[in-house]
Amino acid sequence: MKKVKVFLLSLLAVLLLVITPLSQVHAEGESTVGEEITFKDGITATTLEDNDEVKKVETKDDENRYIATYYKQTGDITYETYDENNKLVSEDFVGKNLNSKNAKAFKKNAITTNASSTLIRENTLKEVYGYWIYKYNNQYIWVTMIRKGVAKNPTEKDANRDELKDFKSSVDSFMSNKDQLVAKVGAGIIATIVTLYLVPEPTWTKILAGLLTIISSAFAYAEGKAMYNAYMDSRYYFARITI
Repeated sequence: MKKVKVFLLSLLAVLLLVITPLSQVHAEGESTVGEEITFKDGITATTLEDNDEVKKVETKDDENRYIATYYKQTGDITYETYDENNKLVSEDFVGKNLNSKNAKAFKKNAITTNASSTLIRENTLKEVYGYWIYKYNNQYIWVTMIRKGVAKNPTEKDANRDELKDFKSSVDSFMSNKDQLVAKVGAGIIATIVTLYLVPEPTWTKILAGLLTIISSAFAYAEGKAMYNAYMDSRYYFARITI
């Protein structure tokens, strides 16, 4: 009988260790309206409104305040950016349509469309971010794209080989974390999430506001932040790729 009691007590202790962190994640992901959360980097977030139509979240850092409004029926997000004096600086709209006619036209006009070229590798997001690698006349021809309408078509050589490989690595990292997020929250909202990153001047505090309107804070600070870091690496290496 004593052995049975000891076993049950041990089992209960293990269950408590498992259940406690899970409950903490659940609580973190379901902050109530008006509750302020402070993250480890000092950014604060507050849910301002949450109903059947919209969810509105405010984030703050040392310089700016951002309010993201997610329209649940359409999947669109609007942003308001305020400076430290609470002055409205800008208003932005983020739609979930990623497809780019410019990207398709760029690929069509690139040397890689030659009939004798062979596509050997690609990793892309709706043809607006990523890379295509072709082999043509014993050379490697790349199409690299950082966002809608911004692309390069370099031939790989000694002067740009490292930057191309680093760009590829950053894209692979972004896509890997995106796939992990899909596994956790589903593919339906990913089109909205990724558009938060593919902008001319991505800002983590601003992106976080958008993320928190559609996913939990736990996911936002895991895969969401990892995607941001990978995309910033992509921007860095893309700028250094020579033609």
